[in-house]
This record gives sequence, structure tokens and C-alpha cells, in this order.
Amino acid sequence: MSSKASLPLRAFVSRSPRAPRSIPSRRAQQGVGLVELMLALVLGLFISAMVLEYFLASRSTLNTTSAVSYLQESARHVTRRLQPLVRNAGFSGCASVSSVSDGTGSHALSDSPLTAESDTVAGITYDRLALQVPALGAQRGWQLGASVAQGDTSLTLEDYTSGTLETDSVVLISDCESGDIARLSGDGNNSLDLSSAVEHGYGGTIQTQAYVYPLQRWYLLLSQADDDSPVRLCLNGEDVDGDPAAGCGEEVSRYVEALDLTFDTASGSGSASRFAVERSVAEVEAANDWSSVRRIHISLTLKTPPTINVEGEGDGELQRTFDITLSPRNIGL
Repeated sequence: MSSKASLPLRAFVSRSPRAPRSIPSRRAQQGVGLVELMLALVLGLFISAMVLEYFLASRSTLNTTSAVSYLQESARHVTRRLQPLVRNAGFSGCASVSSVSDGTGSHALSDSPLTAESDTVAGITYDRLALQVPALGAQRGWQLGASVAQGDTSLTLEDYTSGTLETDSVVLISDCESGDIARLSGDGNNSLDLSSAVEHGYGGTIQTQAYVYPLQRWYLLLSQADDDSPVRLCLNGEDVDGDPAAGCGEEVSRYVEALDLTFDTASGSGSASRFAVERSVAEVEAANDWSSVRRIHISLTLKTPPTINVEGEGDGELQRTFDITLSPRNIGL
């Protein structure tokens, strides 16, 4: 038996050393620092600014495109609407304008198939154009159904229906020899009553057919309903006195800023008449040379409506000037 005193068993049990506590690495930390946050904000603002700038530029381009399209379509409509009127200014059937007599006192076809007179509307000074043409919708006319003697005040027509023309309407009676302009006092089926007697005979020994054409003087003018309304380009008929009817009979365009007219007139007789000289309304009026007009130049300035806002333009309104050239084919026949 050993002399050494026995020791408790636990004294011989070695205790394992406690593991040291680990320090977390900075790379394992969660979240962002102030530098990263500021950089992200700067990049975000930069991208947002680029997107906003692109959006504004696209909207501005779209508005400008819409404005230009609006103005171009307005000018095209003016051209389409005026072309048939201008081309038929001075219409006299197949007779020469110099052989047409006027019994109305206000439709001197041989003297002034078209005229222009200065006027001012909403501070815009312009030349009001008057055109004498066949009334729209009945340009073919009606054939005379019986001969007409000089001094007659009634006409017999083929295929005319009572009430087609109003009392005080103006008609042209024309064959290829002569013509008369007369005002109606009444009508019936296949008949017209005139306010004055015709100065030429039709039918009889003349082999050419005579026709009756309704005539109307159209006025191209500017109109404004009130101070807050846009200035409109209008086509108006005439009243009984041969003056423009009141108001705006037919709106051709609106938001008009200016309207200017010039004319090309024949420079001489014979082959020289094919060459034209540009003249102002005042020059043509002074020489009373309306029958020599070969081309009409219309300079029309339009602006966009308030519903189309164009950035970079005065008051957000885009203006364009359009030059329209039309040729009256019947003047000088």
C-alpha cells in the first residue's frame, strides 16, 4: 500500500484551457458607410436628372412637331379651299368676258371679276379679296329650253326645280357668242324670272347652246367675333347690295397674324402677255388691270392655338408664314 496519501481524483483531471473570444472582421460587418451613401445619392440624382432632361426634351419635340403639323395642315386646307374659287374667277361660260352685259349694277364681270379692298381687323391691315365665280354645287348650270329674245325677262330651263335658287340670286346666261348677268325676281319649275331684261338673244339662228350658271361673289376676309377670340380667315358670300355678308360665313383658318396679297399681271399683248410682272394691290387697282391678273400670291401668317405650348417661343406660340400661289384660269377669256 502506498505511503502517499491518496488525492481526490479531480485533482488529476486536467482542465482544458478556455478558447479565446474571436474578434469579428470588418468585412463581415452589415450596412453601408457614409461615403457609400453619399456616392449612391449623387449617382441617383445624376441618373434622375438625365431621365428628366430626356423627358422634357421629348415633350418639347413632340409639342413643336404638333405645332408645325397644325400650321402646315391649316395652310394646306386654305390652299385646297381657295383653289377652285380662284381658278374660276371671271367665269363667263364659253363667251368672252368682254361680250357679257351686267344688268345688276354690282357684278361687272368684264371690269372686275376680282377686286381687293383695304381693311383692318384686330389691328391687322390687309387686302380683302373679292372673287366672282359660279356658286358652288351647281357649276354645270342649266340648259335653256327655249330661245330668248333681247328684252325678255323670263327664261325657260331644262331640269330646273323651283326653289333651287333664292330670290335676288345672280345668274349668268351665256352661249359662245355673248352673255348676260341678271338678278332673279322669282322662279318656278323649269323657269326663272329676271329683275331686268336681257341685252342679248339666245337660241334662234345661233347654233350654240346657251346655259344659265348661278354666280356668287365670294369675299376672302378676316373676322374676329370679340376681343378675346382669335382672328379667323373667312369666306363670305355677298348681301343684296353686293357687300360682304356679316360675320364669318365659312371659317377657312384661324389664329391669323397677317394676310398679304400680290398679283402677277400680263405685261403686254400677244406673246408678251405670257410674261407676268409682280404688282401690289394698289398698283393693280390704280391701273384697273384686274382682267390681266395671271397669278395671285397669298402670304398667310398663322400661329398655334393656346392648347399647343411650344417652349422657347414668345408666349409659347409658334408662328409660320406660308406663301400660296393660285392661278385664275378664266380671267382674260
